[in-house]
Amino acid sequence: MTVEMCPYLHPRGSAREALAAYRRALGGDEPALATYDDIGMDDPAVRDLVANASLRSPVVGPLMVSDVPPGTEPLPPAGQVCLFGDDEAALQAAWDVLVEGGEVEQPLEPSPWGSRFGSCRDRWGVSWMVDIAGAGG
Repeated sequence: MTVEMCPYLHPRGSAREALAAYRRALGGDEPALATYDDIGMDDPAVRDLVANASLRSPVVGPLMVSDVPPGTEPLPPAGQVCLFGDDEAALQAAWDVLVEGGEVEQPLEPSPWGSRFGSCRDRWGVSWMVDIAGAGG
């Protein structure tokens, strides 16, 4: 028996576009994806939006995303994720993709606790923290 936990993100704009970037940042096979039309919602406003998509990353495990249908109230948070570990190359590569078109809140730099730490909000509104252990230099 297995139990897993994974982030479920609601990127603003295009979940497909965000998912492609997350796949570039974190690796993984082609994501499993279902549109709202696939699950029986033929409303033209949502039919082609992503109802649920899952990416299994060899770096971080599972990640799920979906578009938020127009008019959804209250609007769910876009999400916040922390990537951490000691694989400096993988975490730096992920950071480089996540900040493309986004906003760096805290540059990826040495932290008081001995790692390199940074935070950003990607172009879809999802917040990311990256902590590279032992790379505080």
